Amino acid sequence: SKNTMIMPKISIIVPVYNTEPYLCRCIDSILGQSFTDFELLLVDDGSTDGSGAICDAYAAKDSRARMFHKENGGVSSARNLGLDNAQGEWVYFVDSDDEVLPDGLLTLVNGVSDEVDIVMGGYEEVDGQGETPSTVVEYEQFRLNKRHSVITQYAGYGLYGLYWGYMWVRLLRRDLINKNAIRFDANIAIKEDTLFIMQYVCRSNGITQYVTRPVYRYYKRPDSAMG
Repeated sequence: SKNTMIMPKISIIVPVYNTEPYLCRCIDSILGQSFTDFELLLVDDGSTDGSGAICDAYAAKDSRARMFHKENGGVSSARNLGLDNAQGEWVYFVDSDDEVLPDGLLTLVNGVSDEVDIVMGGYEEVDGQGETPSTVVEYEQFRLNKRHSVITQYAGYGLYGLYWGYMWVRLLRRDLINKNAIRFDANIAIKEDTLFIMQYVCRSNGITQYVTRPVYRYYKRPDSAMG
């Protein structure tokens, strides 16, 4: 219906910078999701390779994709531009060299309810050697209150070691982000995502709905910022 396009359930924000070899894999994984009520915000952060043109092509082809070009300013400024333009109820951040598993969004959306401010899923990690499958055998789900959320988040381990500050395993409420003017700090080069999440958790009612089912495939690259 027309209404869904006005206020999609999820805004997916993808900062893009010189990831041409991986970009199609990433965007295809998003546009191929079994859950379809989303908008895709592609933010080209001044790429010098073919990434910008690839994004343009997808935006021309699929009405759910919107394209933004900006001067290079780093991943935080790109994510912030995405937040400034997002229209969805929930926000989901994806890195342009990874992929979302086919039922990833569906798995997360199934965890949504009125009292939940964060929905989290698990992930699979792939290193240079090929696939490192998720170690979770039995999928479980549980809820964490605010205090538990903060502790697990801050300690950086937590259940199955899947916590950390990763943006791409969680749905966040856009109105909570905007009401509290939470944005990424472009002045810090590392753990800017952990800081963002901590600010969010501290201002939320703090119920985190967590399912261990993987929603995301993370490609560990030695030349990435974390590497």
